[in-house]
Amino acid sequence: MSDRERQISRRRPTAAHHRPQVQQPQAPEASLDSLFDAEPVHHRWLLTTCVAGIAGSLAVGSLVLSIFGENAAPRDAYAAVSQAAISGGSLFGQPKKSLSTEMIIPERTLKNDTNYPEITADELPYGDGKTIVLDAEIASAEQEAQNITTISKTAPPEPVDETFKLAQGETLVDALVDRGVNNDAAEALVAAINPIFPVAMMKAGTEFDVTLDRQQDFYGRDVTYPVQLSFQPGPKETITVDSDEDGQFTAAIEGAKDGTKSQYAQYNHFHAKAKVGASLYATAKDNNIPDYIISELTRVFGYDVDFQRQVKPSDTFEVFYGNPLTGSSSKRKVLHYAQLTLGGKTKTYYRYTTADGQTDYYDENGQSAQRALLATPVSGARITSGFGMRIHPLLGYSKMHTGIDFGVPYGTPIRAAGTGTITKAGRYGAYGIAVEIAHTSKYETLYGHMSKLASGIRPGTRVNQGQIIGYVGATGRATGPHLHYEIRITERPVNPATVKVAGGKQLGGKELGKFRMLKQKVMAMMQQAPSSTQVAQANQ
Repeated sequence: MSDRERQISRRRPTAAHHRPQVQQPQAPEASLDSLFDAEPVHHRWLLTTCVAGIAGSLAVGSLVLSIFGENAAPRDAYAAVSQAAISGGSLFGQPKKSLSTEMIIPERTLKNDTNYPEITADELPYGDGKTIVLDAEIASAEQEAQNITTISKTAPPEPVDETFKLAQGETLVDALVDRGVNNDAAEALVAAINPIFPVAMMKAGTEFDVTLDRQQDFYGRDVTYPVQLSFQPGPKETITVDSDEDGQFTAAIEGAKDGTKSQYAQYNHFHAKAKVGASLYATAKDNNIPDYIISELTRVFGYDVDFQRQVKPSDTFEVFYGNPLTGSSSKRKVLHYAQLTLGGKTKTYYRYTTADGQTDYYDENGQSAQRALLATPVSGARITSGFGMRIHPLLGYSKMHTGIDFGVPYGTPIRAAGTGTITKAGRYGAYGIAVEIAHTSKYETLYGHMSKLASGIRPGTRVNQGQIIGYVGATGRATGPHLHYEIRITERPVNPATVKVAGGKQLGGKELGKFRMLKQKVMAMMQQAPSSTQVAQANQ
């Protein structure tokens, strides 16, 4: 073959060149190298970092598992494996000897003369004939005695029924708390009763039936809980309080519709006691005492007390009022008891009706509070001019002032100082509009500078002590509204501030005995009566 032919044969492809070339798999090392050769350098660095991170995570996880894995396993029990159950070899390693493919769970004798049958390995649903069954028992791990908590599984106690009576001065909340009831639960129960029957009306000696149960509170502690309570506010009515599953209390009258108020929830008597403070009237109003009771209080003590000059803020007063204790009327309230403590000295009066039908107020010894004359014929007065010689404000020279001037607002009611007959009524010289009353053959009183007379006041009219006879003004010789008040004994003016007038009636004999019985009754009722403030709060 010539040189040219050889060159052509080199260029012409052979049959082998026309067959598809099958790429031979490369060794793993060569493939990984070729992958890194084909990729840019920065891709190669990123892949290396990922592989290193995965390997590091596996290494750290294995280390943590080796340290804490054993601690995470429960230690309350362990398996006691009989060594005879394994015929050689390690439990987790390769056996030193071949194990029998016919190992079984042996037959066991159970309670009640029954047997647990033996089971072969071939009978197990997941067995392949070569299953190894280990005969094992679970034994309790020994624990230190101080780390063991014993939980009692005894049955809870049965509810307890109890009957009790309110003691003197004790409240229903106090009585329940004394029996182990939580204070919040006791107050919630009482709050449920209030709309039906105000608890302020509950009296000492009231009987209650209560069912107490031991329950668990929110924190799992055992507490005493009142599941039911009942009582009778009166002879024809029973009020029952029940607790539901949520611990809410509901009160109702047996046999009545829900929300029906007790027929005995009517306040008949009230009690109030307080310091005088800045004003007796204002303090009495703050204690929800009605105006007519305040007026009666000042009238009763008006014979002995000058309320404008003798009463101090630190002095105290006490009243007990309500329906009359005698008679059939229950619509009006009367003052049963009144007490004033002035400068440490106490004076007390009780309302009492004698056998002849005369009602008056008497002190502890049965002496009537009534005097022939009141000390002050107007309320809220202050003395602006006393009895005796003075420079007359209008005349400008000394002149005998035969009475006392009380400075009070225009139109203030003026009351008769005592029972008697009107001898003068109308214009009377420098006195302006005036009234003169003859009380006995010995005593006379005069009231001057009125703005007008009261209805029905005229000469010859009989008036009672405390009856309104006119109203304060500035008629006659006066510089401003005030009352000029005079007392005359056998037609001779005397100082009203110092005159001593005859006292009232003194009880004796059977009348005095009845009065003393009434005193005891009033004192007992007063101890049980709610205050006016409590009543006002209960009705809100």
